[in-house]
Amino acid sequence: MEQQEPSSPPTTPTTPAERCYQSHLKQVSLYQKRNPEKMREKCKRYMTNLKETNSAKYEEILQQKRDYYHNVVKPKKLKKMEDKKNDCIS
Repeated sequence: MEQQEPSSPPTTPTTPAERCYQSHLKQVSLYQKRNPEKMREKCKRYMTNLKETNSAKYEEILQQKRDYYHNVVKPKKLKKMEDKKNDCIS
């Protein structure tokens, strides 16, 4: 059997409901960018509540954060430091 390529979603929403949904997502994103303090507080409150009510999920999220740091952030940071060091030597 042939594999069908997944059709890419249309770039512009076709129905009014889709346009409303896309507009809502855009407005939420803008709100979050304009209010980083509120978003930080909301995240902190969520994590505190999660720690108290569902410790298994909380531990899972912490492990995902640790994995992301060790697999993505730290290698980028080390590469950047090496590049700076090499630029200073050159």
